[in-house]
Amino acid sequence: MMLRWLLAAVSLAGPGVACAACPPLAADGAQLSQGSTLLAWRTEPAMLRVGQPFSMIVQLCPADASLLRVDASMPEHRHGMNYKTSLHALGDGRWRVDGLLWHMAGRWELRWDVRSRAEPAAAVDTLRAPVLLQ
Repeated sequence: MMLRWLLAAVSLAGPGVACAACPPLAADGAQLSQGSTLLAWRTEPAMLRVGQPFSMIVQLCPADASLLRVDASMPEHRHGMNYKTSLHALGDGRWRVDGLLWHMAGRWELRWDVRSRAEPAAAVDTLRAPVLLQ
């Protein structure tokens, strides 16, 4: 079964939120912001199927921010993904996330935990995006 994505808002970043040093991903992705963090993301492959592993490319701004965790849950079912993700820093604020898999259709919530600066005591922002898989 092919999945259709419904992002509640493809761009959740408020008006005027921009970071010239961190260009957004291609138009087939989405972006959102929380606190001082801007996050843009897209999946590989772009069209997903239930039970098909996929990866995610993430661009963070500021570029020295750290991606700490990526996960997804189904709030109505009170469970998350069956697999643990692995994070790979690609440099210049870009990250690759492997080990993602939607194991069932329904309402999901993607979650990214991001340390806003390279300093260990810097704030951690949690960014969320709703996804409806049919």
